[in-house]
Amino acid sequence: MICSIMNLMEKSVINAATGERIGNLCDVELDTKSASLCAIIIMVKKNGGGFISKCEKVRIDWCNISVIGHDAILVHCEGELKRISEEKSFIEKLWD
Repeated sequence: MICSIMNLMEKSVINAATGERIGNLCDVELDTKSASLCAIIIMVKKNGGGFISKCEKVRIDWCNISVIGHDAILVHCEGELKRISEEKSFIEKLWD
């Protein structure tokens, strides 16, 4: 399957071990020297969040992605997700 970055952003990210929805893809991390994808960045609701909950970004290494399907991305994530700093995503930077 050939997929664009914009198509990836429409997919939900699912924990393959639990079947639980983790969040939505919001950015990708590229290695410009090797021209390869290193990781995906997803938006995750913070714990204890209600209707107006804050979100944070987490990084999932490319090697932890099991399957990219038509509707979802299945990932293996054991333990705590790697939170990243509050820098703007690629899409957010486009609108600045």
